[in-house]
Amino acid sequence: MSATTASVRDRRTEVRRLIDEMEHAKVITDGHFSALGMLITDASLSADEPALVECQDGLQWLHRHYLDVDALDGPQREQRGRILGLIDVVHWALRRLPSGLQLALRPGGHAARFLVAVACRPGLSNRQLAAELGTDETEISRVGRRLLSAGVVWRRKEWRHNAWDLTPRGRRYLETSGLLPPDAEAGPSADPGADAGRSGESARPSGR
Repeated sequence: MSATTASVRDRRTEVRRLIDEMEHAKVITDGHFSALGMLITDASLSADEPALVECQDGLQWLHRHYLDVDALDGPQREQRGRILGLIDVVHWALRRLPSGLQLALRPGGHAARFLVAVACRPGLSNRQLAAELGTDETEISRVGRRLLSAGVVWRRKEWRHNAWDLTPRGRRYLETSGLLPPDAEAGPSADPGADAGRSGESARPSGR
């Protein structure tokens, strides 16, 4: 079993364990919500669809417990609201997965070659990518915006130039689609924890 497969399985198991604990708790604590929020974030960044589905199903099950109560007190209303909020977050995390965005790239197309180039050489600039793909920087910007919207690349500034890195979601897409070259499998991908030093636009995937 690979380390990636093990981590995905462990995350799904942890989600199930935490949801079960929340279901049987007299009071769902801030610690429960924080732990679940971190699991959702990790699963989203890693494109861990099984863990996100497990979380969505569990949260919907938890929410059903509040439907049979005629008059909720203050803490119960707050808990229900937080559960509904997390359901929305998981829903959009699933919609933002490459599979949910129907990100099916042609192996010889610019977008697929863009991803593969960044996987092999993180930090490539628009000019370097244009030379690598045999196109111009305008096309690189257009393709980059599409991949940024899908959450498969990061864009950061290095002096006056863009530098592109692969996200964990992007690496997983390349692996599952069979586009990742063998010599890039052990290569680095962008560390989401490095976002603290990036500016708002360059650190976060853009919305549609």
